[in-house]
Amino acid sequence: MSRLRILIAGDHEIARKGLRALLEFHSDSEVVGEAASGGEAIGQARKLKPDLVLLDVAMPDLNGLEAIPKILRAQPKARILVLTMDDSGRTASGVVAAGAGGLVLKSDALADLLLAIETVSNGKPFISSRVTQTILGTMGREPAAEPLPADLTPREREVLRLLAEGHSSKQAAATLGISPRTVDAHRATIMHKLNYHSLSELIHFAIRNKIVQV
Repeated sequence: MSRLRILIAGDHEIARKGLRALLEFHSDSEVVGEAASGGEAIGQARKLKPDLVLLDVAMPDLNGLEAIPKILRAQPKARILVLTMDDSGRTASGVVAAGAGGLVLKSDALADLLLAIETVSNGKPFISSRVTQTILGTMGREPAAEPLPADLTPREREVLRLLAEGHSSKQAAATLGISPRTVDAHRATIMHKLNYHSLSELIHFAIRNKIVQV
């Protein structure tokens, strides 16, 4: 049986080296490469063809959520396991919608990480037990009203689609024939209408409502 080929993507070198050492010592996996940003992770996935990408959410260039669909286009056979510190469940829904196989918390035990790698590499979903408990704990509560795509104008939907696809304000402006400042103004309006405060939340919304295809 061949060894599981893993690509580690995260912006902290010490964390990457630590993960590499742990995985190579405690499992039969082979770490075939590292990446320090979302863009580099896409290139490395295309070049190295790993079986599994261990992907940090918080990265420069493209964050993990933005990088997931692009990594899968570069290496369709790869499984993706996301690392995060967010145990609220919000990140979990976003990464699964984007195409990741699972999510594990950075604070989880090594045994949980190894189990998550084994589960996801076998094509089965895995969500950290702490995140699952958080999600279950919110069940039965009165949900907040979910914003709808109809709350946005056609131009705001276009801007949101381009931003969710990973375009910068300058690139989106060139595509739409408007100024980058106008794109930024649309983005601020969109975030105000939807009551969101980060690009990752906008991407979650765009994926859930099929404004962007993943």
